[in-house]
Amino acid sequence: MAEVQLLSTWASAFVMRAEVALALKGVHYEKLPQDLGNKSELLLKSNPVYKKVPVLLHNGRSVCESSIIVQYVDETWPAPKDGADLLPSDPYGKAMARFWADYVDKKVFDGALGLLRSVKKGEEEKKAAWENMVSGMETLESALAEIGGEGHFFGGESMGLVDVMLVPLLAWLPAIEEQVGLQIPFADRLPRLEEWFAACRAHDVASLLPSSAKISDFITHILLPRFSS
Repeated sequence: MAEVQLLSTWASAFVMRAEVALALKGVHYEKLPQDLGNKSELLLKSNPVYKKVPVLLHNGRSVCESSIIVQYVDETWPAPKDGADLLPSDPYGKAMARFWADYVDKKVFDGALGLLRSVKKGEEEKKAAWENMVSGMETLESALAEIGGEGHFFGGESMGLVDVMLVPLLAWLPAIEEQVGLQIPFADRLPRLEEWFAACRAHDVASLLPSSAKISDFITHILLPRFSS
């Protein structure tokens, strides 16, 4: 058995976070794809509370929930010679990174899910969901300038915790925009985040993410039917 294993599903934004964190820290691991419609005994044993992925197995011990996994990876393995830790070294910097990582979960990803759920609703509800998403990202735009400084990332010149939490949007957001028929106005209202997306697309970790076309197909055939039921 490999020292590090990751229970995963390919489309999960939360699994993507764990994979990106492992890649940034140079950790070799074995991916164990899971069928969430027929959950394995390993998954049920490893995450008996939530029974979902991702789950990181390190020497047989399980770590659950994407933000906790990302921070565990950062604290367990040293940064590679050409890389950096995901959290700052000073306590205040750590606190700020954790705050904005939590914001990404509670406001940005919830906003993206709300926008996706509006696909089959009326135009007024769809527009309200779109504005809620944009408003949440405008707040994040200010945070990027505050904690990222002059760097391209929230971690400055290298990806940090907040970047890892947000980077699955690289795959998911274009697919959501396509489904909804509305575009996030990056050039007009989110220029720093537009630069952030460009920097992420140019980063090596972008190759770990599925294409937006594949995500869009997943949304059409898997997610939207579930929303309708």
